[in-house]
Amino acid sequence: MTAAPISPGWIALHSNQSERLADVLIGWLRERPLAPLESEVVLVQSNGMAEWIKIAMAQQSGVCAAAQVELPSRFMWRTARQVLGPEQVPRESPLDKLPLSWRLMGVLPNCLDDTVFATVRGFLQGDEPDRLLQLASRLADLFDQYQIYRPDWLQDWAAGRDVCRQNGGLLAPVAAEQAWQPALWRRVLDTLDERQRSATRPAVHQRVLQHLRSGAQPAQPVARRVSLFGMSHMPLQLLELLEALSGHSQVLLSVPNPCRYHWGEIMDGREWLRSERQRHRDKVQALGDVGLAQMHLHAPTLLAAWGRQGRDFVRMLDAFDNAQATRERLQLPTLDFFDDAPIEAGTSLLAQLQRRIRDLVPSTADAPAQPLLATDATVLFRTAHSPVRELEVLHDQLLDWFASPPGGGSLSPREVVVMVPDIERMAPAIEAVFGQYPRSDVRHISYAIADLGSQASSPLIHAVQWLLALPQERAHMSELVALLEVPALARRFGVSEDSLPLLTRWMSGSGIRWGLSAPHREGLGLQACGEVNSALFGVQRMLMGYACGADPVPLDAAVMPYDEVGGLDAELAGSLAELLQVLMDWWQQVQTPATPAQWGQRARALLVRCFDARTDAERQALQALEQALDDWLLACEGAGFEQTLPLPVARQAWLQALRVPQLQQRFRAGGVTFCTLMPMRAIPFKVVCLLGMNDGDYPRRAPQADFDLMAQSGMARPGDRSRQSDDRQLMLEALLSARNTLYVSWCDRSVRDDSEQPPSVLVAQLRDEIDLLWGKGTAKGLTVAHPLQPFGKAYFTQGSGLSTYAHEWQMTARSPVGAAAHREEFPAIQVAATEVPVITLAQLARFLRRPVGAFFRERLQVHLDAPEAGWLDDELFGLAGLDQYSLLDEALSQLPPGLTAEGVPAHAQAVVQRLRASGQLPLAGVGQLEADKLQSLLQALLQTGLAERAGHTPEAPRIALDCTAQHADAGPVRLLDTVSGLWRSPSPAEPPLLVLLRASSLATVNKKNEAQPLPDKLIEPWLLSLAAAAMGQPLRIAVVGRNALVRVSPLPQGEAQAQLQALLQLWAQGMSRPLPLPPALALKYLDKPEDHDSLRKAYEEARRGLQPMVRQDAALYRCYPTLADLLQDGRFEALAEPVYGPLRLWAQQCTAQVLQDPVPEAEDGEGA
Repeated sequence: MTAAPISPGWIALHSNQSERLADVLIGWLRERPLAPLESEVVLVQSNGMAEWIKIAMAQQSGVCAAAQVELPSRFMWRTARQVLGPEQVPRESPLDKLPLSWRLMGVLPNCLDDTVFATVRGFLQGDEPDRLLQLASRLADLFDQYQIYRPDWLQDWAAGRDVCRQNGGLLAPVAAEQAWQPALWRRVLDTLDERQRSATRPAVHQRVLQHLRSGAQPAQPVARRVSLFGMSHMPLQLLELLEALSGHSQVLLSVPNPCRYHWGEIMDGREWLRSERQRHRDKVQALGDVGLAQMHLHAPTLLAAWGRQGRDFVRMLDAFDNAQATRERLQLPTLDFFDDAPIEAGTSLLAQLQRRIRDLVPSTADAPAQPLLATDATVLFRTAHSPVRELEVLHDQLLDWFASPPGGGSLSPREVVVMVPDIERMAPAIEAVFGQYPRSDVRHISYAIADLGSQASSPLIHAVQWLLALPQERAHMSELVALLEVPALARRFGVSEDSLPLLTRWMSGSGIRWGLSAPHREGLGLQACGEVNSALFGVQRMLMGYACGADPVPLDAAVMPYDEVGGLDAELAGSLAELLQVLMDWWQQVQTPATPAQWGQRARALLVRCFDARTDAERQALQALEQALDDWLLACEGAGFEQTLPLPVARQAWLQALRVPQLQQRFRAGGVTFCTLMPMRAIPFKVVCLLGMNDGDYPRRAPQADFDLMAQSGMARPGDRSRQSDDRQLMLEALLSARNTLYVSWCDRSVRDDSEQPPSVLVAQLRDEIDLLWGKGTAKGLTVAHPLQPFGKAYFTQGSGLSTYAHEWQMTARSPVGAAAHREEFPAIQVAATEVPVITLAQLARFLRRPVGAFFRERLQVHLDAPEAGWLDDELFGLAGLDQYSLLDEALSQLPPGLTAEGVPAHAQAVVQRLRASGQLPLAGVGQLEADKLQSLLQALLQTGLAERAGHTPEAPRIALDCTAQHADAGPVRLLDTVSGLWRSPSPAEPPLLVLLRASSLATVNKKNEAQPLPDKLIEPWLLSLAAAAMGQPLRIAVVGRNALVRVSPLPQGEAQAQLQALLQLWAQGMSRPLPLPPALALKYLDKPEDHDSLRKAYEEARRGLQPMVRQDAALYRCYPTLADLLQDGRFEALAEPVYGPLRLWAQQCTAQVLQDPVPEAEDGEGA
């Protein structure tokens, strides 16, 4: 195909549908092709529109080649260089936003002595080191807006005139409190040489216009054709450039216009936009003569409420567009390509709204809407309690649509767009809801999240952000683990994904909690905390454990070895040590301020030392970081900024560029597209979903800076940008771009107290319009309110109008007691005839303490208990009862065999010292107090235990336990174990003695100082006594607890054998089906069988800060969440007496001696 002659000129095409504009534009380009190696220049305002127009060009032409789709700002500067010559215009303007911010960084500190800058001086008096950069960035953004929208102000200020030109040409003096702005602009200009002054954007723009309008040829060839597509707003500078360029190039504008008639007069501000030309004709009468109070009788309410920005743009365009002359010149019948589908019976609600706006039909009874079909679902409203619930509801709705597409035909995920006010805030919830199903699940919906900057989407960049904030971070262990979860960083230090859990366990076990080292803590003002529980402390313990193993270490050692480290995996400790060294070196290095160039060297060295990028995503993240660093350094170089900067300023400067999404980011990646509500994104989709449309969230709040002169009264001009106008225009574009369905969702109820919350005012206006046209209550009929939880009963109740594809919730929703209604689904698990389970006494004790938990854990191999946190980020400020119990219990289980009463104080001191050197006690003075408590407790228990076995010798033989029981249904079970640690009595007639040390209280003590043993605390001693007696070897047992010494006499052999047989049969029964028999509740029931209210309170209600009994065992709660469930089948009452009645009677026969507890036990102490 040969190149066709391209006649210069201005051509503006209007349509209310983007696909029509695209068809006309692409058809025009195909009929009039450029030379083979010449590129089509297409200007767009967003990455979404860029992606869409490229796809449309590829679909119609077979391929999208030689198409340069770009942003207007880049095009304008490139064109200026072509028109004036590269030697006249540099590659970058010296006063672009980023270079300008660093020029201001150098200028502002030198201005503060001037009285006119008193306001600025007050702002900079804060302590934050990055306060100056914040102000410089905001001022650079403001001056950048002035260069685009108020270049005449800057010209006046440069000439020494402190005035602001208003829309009518009036000159208003700058207020005294804002006089620093003209003065600051002049000081900025003073830093430029003459060549740089002529290269500012306003100056270059005027020179380009003069050159083009003079008829002179550009210094270099300009694009022969420039096409603009899908813009509903553009600054006046761009329109002026395109109008001047149309004398040399063909300028083709494809303008989205919601209305085929002239509608510029339907809202206030119309007097500013009167022009000699009016492209579109009036529908009936000239609306400029109609008062605004009566305008609702002549125009649709939604267009008047939402279309201000589009109105301003279309009317500005009329000043440059002579449509009649263009049609005559090109011999075209029309330049308007509005669709002409009529509003008739059966037209859907969505189509009627769109066509009424297109035809400027007023929202009055004089222009009634067509009745709706009963099945019309083209506009839907959905409400929920939270963003996650909004997404869950949408996920179910999308599955419905894909199964039965709205409007007939077909619907694929790529034809659905979901827009939200803030995509970065919503992105984690999107990942959680739409990413929960694997591709193999039929409920999987492919999706893509657009508009996320690198900062929000890359773990590698998150790691860099943390590293740059290291001096202010406490460096918790969870943060170190999160660092190692970044693949590129873990790869650099040789930590594989499979080995990370082991290293995490070592880090937790070695006592790492927070802080890199003592100097790092000192930098945070916490020097009193020392080095214990820091990362260096933990690494030293690991390395000492690897080097020393189980070899003894001096008692006064500051660090105790962590002997879990060993074998081939020990290299992980070396990897952690290497990472810690890098972090400590970096922390030390960034304490010193540096120039931007030095910061660049430090940053690049940090990236090399910390990351090994191998995937495309990692390489792109590193490239983005390098590019952002280069941009910052180039801006500083161009501004001549060479001052030293502290780390917070360097960090903010480096990462600032990463917050802006790039035009090259993919927008339509093949699945459902999630994106931010952004200007000029009127891309047609079959289904348009708007989520998060809450009052206050949309229209989005964008408070103007106090020093923004454009926002002051009387300073506004047509075409000015504002967040409020942008968001209203976006709502209009969303309504017009939906082809089959518009879906709107918001949180109508508070997730905390269920109080009512209103929707966005724009949603309220849409609902009011629907009610106005089709009758009150119509919008309510299109609204469905969803329950707080995804397992709400309504989803599984026929006739409720709600449904869900999350069938996992179905079982829970069938009954308010959840799984308890289905416990009969637990079949009896039969044991093979050749199999005889062998258990130990400890297993039997665990079963009696938690029968249901033992069934899940030992029979089903299911662990329902919530996993304990593998690490603690914060230092302890005291030992809770459970912590104290754990440490004491561990110390009591590791007694040296030759311990004597004289050696108890030294032993207790050694134990406590080891605990401190292992990082298991609080820091500083609090740690000393807790150490003293532990030492006193341990010493008291040991002395009591040693006194009890005084006169005995340790030569008593072990007792072998071997007992088999047969359950009629569950089969046989065998107990096989030994009892050791026995002490021979000085009297041959007395049975041997077993002394047990327990860290918990064993009895209740009344006001008379009398002790009553607690049966549920003595289950293990009871089983030992039973088993020994059943073997014909009676045993005396002494149990030393915190508040009592309990002595147990031997049991008769026959009675013991019968009871042991019954317990073994119970274990066999409990391994085939969960037994509703928690011991504490059973013993309480035996005391007061008729008092069900106290049973319910003990089982279901919390007391004294403790969880309810049912919540202490996840398996018990899973099967029997309420007392009624526990008692339902009668097994609890039937088993309580035969199982725990003997224990209760045995405990009553034991003798208990009150001991003085040196440290009162906390409420949350653990039982035996």
